[in-house]
Amino acid sequence: MTAGDRLTIRARQLLTMEGPARLPPADGAPAREAGVVGLREDAVVVCRGGLVEAVLPADHPDAPAPDREVEQLMPTWVECHTHALFGGARHVDFALRNAGRPYVEILEAGGGILSTVAHTRAESAEVLEETLRERLMAFHARGVDVVEVKTGYGLSVEEELRHLRLIDAVARRVPVRVIRTCLAAHAVPPEFRERRGEWVEAIVGELLPRAVREGLVDQVDVFCDRGAYTVAEGRRVLEAGRALGLGLRVHAEELAWTGAARMAAELGAASADHLEHITGEDVAALAAADTAAVLLPLVTTFLDLPERAPARALVEAGVRVAVSTDYNPGSACSLDLSLAASLACSLHRLTPGEALRGVTRVPAEVLGVASAFGVIRPGARASFLSFSLPDWTAVPWLQGELAFRPEAGMRREGQAAG
Repeated sequence: MTAGDRLTIRARQLLTMEGPARLPPADGAPAREAGVVGLREDAVVVCRGGLVEAVLPADHPDAPAPDREVEQLMPTWVECHTHALFGGARHVDFALRNAGRPYVEILEAGGGILSTVAHTRAESAEVLEETLRERLMAFHARGVDVVEVKTGYGLSVEEELRHLRLIDAVARRVPVRVIRTCLAAHAVPPEFRERRGEWVEAIVGELLPRAVREGLVDQVDVFCDRGAYTVAEGRRVLEAGRALGLGLRVHAEELAWTGAARMAAELGAASADHLEHITGEDVAALAAADTAAVLLPLVTTFLDLPERAPARALVEAGVRVAVSTDYNPGSACSLDLSLAASLACSLHRLTPGEALRGVTRVPAEVLGVASAFGVIRPGARASFLSFSLPDWTAVPWLQGELAFRPEAGMRREGQAAG
């Protein structure tokens, strides 16, 4: 079948993700969960030229005879927070942490992020490109069609630009939509430890303008936390990025409260991520600004963090909630977004519908690609996942590696874009 041909898929349960923008309070009722995921029972999706042409009840007089019939059908997944370009490994940090050394102490002693910076700076372009390509293909094999990739292990103007160019080059070689994020405000470069303000000004005055001129970057991110950047420094970088037309992201309140989530809301950031130490006032600010929250439950598990982002408070306040792996070598070395979705239910008490919405529609909104990905509606990409399960709520019940579990029956469906 060519991309221009019509393809019709009939699903017993179709999860369109076309629910309300702000969710009603969770009450355990099946009708509420069905609304969260935009559930349509016994429906067909008509595709042509790689796009959704129509979504109809199966018994609609205009519904074509199906080419395929499946139990559950939903959009392919969207991964909105990764640090997937890096060299080296961090197994030594892992062992030290499990021996009782906290992450911040490892970072301050020159380990952690800075050890990955050293390895990544020293790695060849060929090796970095190939390892990134392999990681993106691993995401794709697990049902993910959009992946955000951050820099942050270069920490000099030329290295950060080199990494953005590598991400851009790999993006042209994979069947994954790649969103390129500049996270130069990740750790303070060792060369600038005593003059960190100069590095912030280099990001603002040289790095971001050059990256934008070369067409290498979509978003700018900052890591505001204890041992990293202050809120004032983060604001300086984000305001410069906003002036250049970039989307704004913030690592906020992971290790300590700093006010970064409130700053994200004030600046209209697309998301604030982590959020283990946010307050009720922060939650209200995110809701009022319509800034999404990104939960990273694999980090909570990997680092054995005692605090957890207050997911239920966020949802009940009307904050849009996404779920991500935070794939990185130091605090979440996993490419399995399905495991993150499952842990978002177990650790953060998201409902199955909220978790699945959190790996489809909401992250697509965070990345600015919601017109094409994360939903099933006319005009969106005809790229789906099907399952063979008793009910759609069983998807996050199966913990991890769904693409490789026979009982899930997960497979890709749809058409390539024409």
